[in-house]
Amino acid sequence: MLDRNYLIRGLDVLASAHKTNYFADGHKGGAIVAAYFLVAEQPVEEGVSDLIAGIIDDCWGPDKLGTPFPTETSDPGLLGQVTAALAGSMGQLRQAGHNVILPALALKAFRERPDAVTPSRVDGICRLIEAFDTSTEIPPVDGDEFPDPQTPEEFAQFALTEVLRCAEAFVGRGQGWTGHMCTFGRAVVDLGRLGYDAPARKAQQDFMLYVKRARMGPLETDKARAEHPQTDLFPLEAEYWRRRRGNDQGLGHSLKYPYGFYGLMSLCGDADLKRRCLEAAFRIF
Repeated sequence: MLDRNYLIRGLDVLASAHKTNYFADGHKGGAIVAAYFLVAEQPVEEGVSDLIAGIIDDCWGPDKLGTPFPTETSDPGLLGQVTAALAGSMGQLRQAGHNVILPALALKAFRERPDAVTPSRVDGICRLIEAFDTSTEIPPVDGDEFPDPQTPEEFAQFALTEVLRCAEAFVGRGQGWTGHMCTFGRAVVDLGRLGYDAPARKAQQDFMLYVKRARMGPLETDKARAEHPQTDLFPLEAEYWRRRRGNDQGLGHSLKYPYGFYGLMSLCGDADLKRRCLEAAFRIF
């Protein structure tokens, strides 16, 4: 289990990202929060939490990503400002859904640490949402038919089916769309489980726009990239992280993708689908 103070660190990075680099530092703050919940919610091997804590400290320690926020009186009622900003940003696909992915992680961290719901942090998260102001026009595609999942389990099964479709379509062209299928799908689930039903419903509609874009496959702007080698190691195992200690973690996708993937897998009841997802997971891990 990671120390709960990592949630504070992640929130501070998320809430200050609009002042530094909203996209890059927002990712890093999200990675710290995702790492906490990955360890807390999944059956990780002994030693994984210490290894991940070391990676976070090495890459995104307080000396690298700014100072903590000032002490202020907490007020959970302020979260209405975050959900309002989130709802206002939806209805279009904005930067691959990061206007939903990162605030959903922040809201989950706030639920775990209500003492962190302070005016400065809430304002920072709202400004982060507003920073994702670039939208992608998604043209209609012949034959597009999308289900209307009514339960988290149904939604997880749909999302994982699209993960498989996307992983195959983008072989050799980078698997960012596949990885974010996991993180965006998980954000939809998280919003619903946190009780934010209306934002979750809007997020699900935006997720379908994301799926539509992913189904278009690689575009000329998607550069050719080498595939990850197949491996028998996965993020729930300590050796997986031992081999990554000391490496540059970039934007932190190595932590966010597993959080999204395993969260969806935990909800899915289709054993064959889960098996196939595990066989393809090396492409994003």
